[in-house]
Amino acid sequence: MLIRRARALLIGTTVLWGLSFPLLRGLELVQKANAPAVPDAALACADVAIRFALAGLFLLPIYGRQLARVNWREWSQAIGLALFAAGGLYLQTLGLAWTDASVAAFLTQLYTLIVPLIVAVRDQRFPSLRVIVACVMVLVGAALLSPGLLRHFTLGPGELVIILSTVFMASQIVWVERPLYAENRAGVVTLIMFAILTGIFTAGYLTVGGTAHDAGQLFGTPVLWMLTMALVLLCTVFNFLIMNAWQRCVSATEAGLIYCIEPVIATILAAFLPGWISRAASIAYLNETLTWSLLIGGVLIISATVLVATERRMA
Repeated sequence: MLIRRARALLIGTTVLWGLSFPLLRGLELVQKANAPAVPDAALACADVAIRFALAGLFLLPIYGRQLARVNWREWSQAIGLALFAAGGLYLQTLGLAWTDASVAAFLTQLYTLIVPLIVAVRDQRFPSLRVIVACVMVLVGAALLSPGLLRHFTLGPGELVIILSTVFMASQIVWVERPLYAENRAGVVTLIMFAILTGIFTAGYLTVGGTAHDAGQLFGTPVLWMLTMALVLLCTVFNFLIMNAWQRCVSATEAGLIYCIEPVIATILAAFLPGWISRAASIAYLNETLTWSLLIGGVLIISATVLVATERRMA
């Protein structure tokens, strides 16, 4: 029963994470129209910093009193999660500036291979055939979700940076699962994680030349705040809290495959959500077209998740 609830919550979280792709893309398009002189690196740092700062403020009234009783295991887990998340977010953003989104979307799914490898080395046990088949299904599905992959793929700096970012993402998934942290309070760990991420990306924003005036341009209109708050409330606060609290109930390998549903949801939402954002924000953000290859890719990824989720039940 506990495992079923964990799976349901993680799937729901992943669905909402899929919403973050069109929301973040729409936010960045509006920001670039409002503040074209702000460097992309500063814009990315500002978006991540305010996203986690606001998310932390939402959690502070609930878990703030627990900060006085944080133990070293909770500090260790929070710091590790923040560093892995920061590395993954920054490198992914950097890589997207140097390669096509379709290629980046495919390479990001490589963490489905990296997580089982990390677990295999840690546990000194080879992944099961079911897990290997599921990983292959995810990669084929991700390739079908990335229609420009074969035309634009080259192993250049952008692709290498994206691959490195997936190592950080995979490490974050495995870090949550460590038995050492089984008794940690997920709420206070998540709050500390948000605070560290806010500090890292605020420092990054200032380092790459961001100013208070630039921040006013990036977040100074009702539309920008609407998109930012949607990103915080729907794709951040409860998502990371659920991940840190419930992922430990399933294996890291299964969690990694569940998270692969994210691009499937993002692809479906991209068929209509950009048009809504365009009308609300008065920007040119076109809907994407659903094709049979996208639908087949989505079915393969979801089937891979079901394949691994039923492994224990059939064992």
